Amino acid sequence: MLLLAFALAVVILFVVLRVLGNPVFALISVGATDAEIAAAAARLGVDRPIPEQFLAYLGQLASFDLGRSFTNNLPVGDEILRRLNVTLPLTLIAFTLSVLIAVPVGFIAAWKARTWYGTAFSAVSQLGGAIPVFWVGILLVAVFALNWRLLPAGGFPRRDWEDPGAALVSLTLPVLTIAIVAGSDLARYVRSATLDVLGQQYLRAARATGQSFATAIWRHGVRNAVVPLISILAIQLSTTFVGAVIIERVFALPGLGDMLLVGIKEQDFPSVQGVLLFSTALVLLLGFAADIVQRIIDPRLRDTISGNRRARAAA
Repeated sequence: MLLLAFALAVVILFVVLRVLGNPVFALISVGATDAEIAAAAARLGVDRPIPEQFLAYLGQLASFDLGRSFTNNLPVGDEILRRLNVTLPLTLIAFTLSVLIAVPVGFIAAWKARTWYGTAFSAVSQLGGAIPVFWVGILLVAVFALNWRLLPAGGFPRRDWEDPGAALVSLTLPVLTIAIVAGSDLARYVRSATLDVLGQQYLRAARATGQSFATAIWRHGVRNAVVPLISILAIQLSTTFVGAVIIERVFALPGLGDMLLVGIKEQDFPSVQGVLLFSTALVLLLGFAADIVQRIIDPRLRDTISGNRRARAAA
C-alpha cells in the first residue's frame, strides 16, 4: 500500500503539473519567435509527448535522480538537502515544543474537566487550534519584532548553522508560531484520549486494589492512551512539516517552502515535483512508522492482523 500510494502521487503530480502549466513561457522573453519557443521546449524536454516524458522521469526516479531545475540547472535533490538545513530543524523543534505544550495542557483539561481552569485550558486549546498559522506568525512578529524589538522579524544567517546561536534566534518566532497552533490541536487529542482512559473500568479496578491515582494512571492508563495518540502524533508531525513549509514564507526563511513557491511561480516542474514528492514520501513513511509502533506497543493489534490473515487463508 505504501508503494502504491507513492506511485499514485508520482503519476498525479506529473500529469497535473503538465496540464496546468508550460515552463517554456516562464523562461522566454516577451515577443519570442516560434523558433526560440521550440528551442526552449526542446532544451527542457517538454516538446515530447507526455507519456514519453513520464517514462524518462520514471527512469530518473529509479536512480534517485529528481532532475535539474529548469531555472538554474542545479540538481533538485541537492537543493532539497540544502534547504532541509532550515526546514528540518524548524519542524523538529516546533514539533517537540508542541508536544511539551500539548501533553500537560490536554491532561489537565481532562483530569480537571469539572474545574474552571480545566475548562479554561480546554477553551484555550480550542482557540489556538482555530487560528490560522500565518495569523499567529504575523501577531508574534508585530509584538516581539516590531513593538518590543526582541527578535528578528525574519531571515536566516547567510552562513547557515556555522553560528548556531544566530540560527536558533532566527528560528525562534517561526518555531513559536507553529508550536502554538500545533500544540493547541494536539492538546485536544490528548484531552480526548485521557478522558477515554479515565472512564475505563480497568482504571477503577486498579484504584479499588489500593493503587494511588498516579500509580494507576502510570501502570494502566498511559499505555492505553498512547496507542491511539501515536497515529495522531504521526499526523501532527506531518502537519507540522507542512506548516513549516508554509510559515517559512512569512518569515522569509530559505527552506523548502521558499523553493516550492518559487518553483510554482516560475513553473519549474522538477523543483515543484521534487519538493512535493519528498513531502509525500515523508508523510507516508510517518504513517507507516506509526502503524509499526502501534503494533509493537499493543499486542492486540498484532493478534487482530494475524487472525484476519488466517481467516483469509482459510477462505
